[in-house]
Amino acid sequence: MNMNKQTIITILLALVTMTGQGQEPFFCTDSAVVRGRIVDYSPAMGFQNLTAQVTDIFTGELKTATAEIREDGTFEKRLLLHHPILNWFYTSEIYISKQQVPFYLCPSDTLDITICFHDGDVPDCIYGGGHSAEVARLLKVRNDYLSLLKLCRFFEGDIEAYNAFADSLYSAWQQKLDTLADTHHFTSFERRLAECDMAAVFGTAYLSYFSHIQDKMAQNDPAAPYTAGNAMMERLSLPETYPLLRRLPNNDSLMLASKFFQLYLNALEFSAPLRYPLFVKRGMAWGNSRDEVTEQLSLLRDTGRRLFASENDVLPIQLLQLHCINEAIGEWLKTDTAEENFRSTRSFLTHPTLQRKAQQIFDEQANMDSTLPLPEGDAAHFVKDILALYPDRYIVLDFWAMWCAPCKAEIRATKEFRHRLHERSDVKFVFLANECNPNREDYLAFVQENLEGEENIAIDDNRFHQLQELFGFNAIPFNVTLTPEGRIVREGILLRAAEAGYDRFILMLEEMKAKLEE
Repeated sequence: MNMNKQTIITILLALVTMTGQGQEPFFCTDSAVVRGRIVDYSPAMGFQNLTAQVTDIFTGELKTATAEIREDGTFEKRLLLHHPILNWFYTSEIYISKQQVPFYLCPSDTLDITICFHDGDVPDCIYGGGHSAEVARLLKVRNDYLSLLKLCRFFEGDIEAYNAFADSLYSAWQQKLDTLADTHHFTSFERRLAECDMAAVFGTAYLSYFSHIQDKMAQNDPAAPYTAGNAMMERLSLPETYPLLRRLPNNDSLMLASKFFQLYLNALEFSAPLRYPLFVKRGMAWGNSRDEVTEQLSLLRDTGRRLFASENDVLPIQLLQLHCINEAIGEWLKTDTAEENFRSTRSFLTHPTLQRKAQQIFDEQANMDSTLPLPEGDAAHFVKDILALYPDRYIVLDFWAMWCAPCKAEIRATKEFRHRLHERSDVKFVFLANECNPNREDYLAFVQENLEGEENIAIDDNRFHQLQELFGFNAIPFNVTLTPEGRIVREGILLRAAEAGYDRFILMLEEMKAKLEE
């Protein structure tokens, strides 16, 4: 019997398990290409690019990938992947299903998509090459995951009632998925992939109820969720309070393929069982000493095994341990014990791929320059034009938007501070507003009141997405510092650092300059 390469890979993925060496075939770092064509495309359709948000599970970084649409409706985007992903491109609003272009992509794939948008309907997609065609039935299905999140987060009832409700809800969604799978004639692999995708969403939704309890406590007393002796937090910190987590396929590698897996991982990371014991002991002032990191890794291991009723560490816990080590490496490298600290903590990682990735991250940071070159491309030329306006200065680009309350609060709070900076010729803040209509009255009024005398440039969604990808950020407010030579500073100065006062800010600026000139 002859089998092509894609069939063999699909079979391997279907057989892979998450124990020991069986995990290895799932992980493979390589680039992949998505290219395609939008039928009857015109800029009048209201978008000029397709955007996907892809998480690097090893670092937890959410990266924006933007594919520019050419005049003839074609596009092409290269992505670096560490494992297969089930994701989508979107045209503007992420969660509007009619604007989603779903795809399934594996490292080394070259995927072709032909897209036909219909008014008010989800787009028709025809897949060629890659692996999307093999799961095309699954990619046509749309699930209302937002309603699931609302059902869980805002459930009114005690913990016992909620767990009973969530258990029944999970069973109902599994039954719904089985019905969809039968109706659309899913293959066994499509069914498994769909189950893992649903589990990642459900795990996130399930944990949101408990985080909502903490949020309500914090509204009345901000310190309550972090105070020793809080009876409710003691209850929430017990792993046995979360029985539904044990029903999820946490040991299935395809959980990681889900676009929603990082949300699930974040919910776990900030859950009471994995955070409250540290809050009680350390308060909010966590450090990155070897002892403190070891304590956190031990908590993740011991509590994680109870949380998932497992004798070994499930992959979500191993990933959280990797993230914990990653966060500390930068501080360790400033000391003479960096190698020793790293070796002693890396032993917590039993997964061979994560062990290798941790070593790679350590080596890269140890050998990384303090500045990075500005990549080539249209977005980089836009930035270089800004730099040319202020030669011989360090430029701090501040991304903000009228819809971003924290952005506006930060700008208001630093108004007087920034005026004092006008006297200096070595640093300049340049504000980039994600604003499609710079003639809006509320936008103009805000700029006049809070950014008078500042360099403020309105950028549309297309340019904003380009710059997101260029600088690797997802949320705003976001600052990035560039040297007079146009290089990106790894540890730049931040607008919010102004809260430390003008003199402290200038000291930080001078320290940064001295470090870069060494």
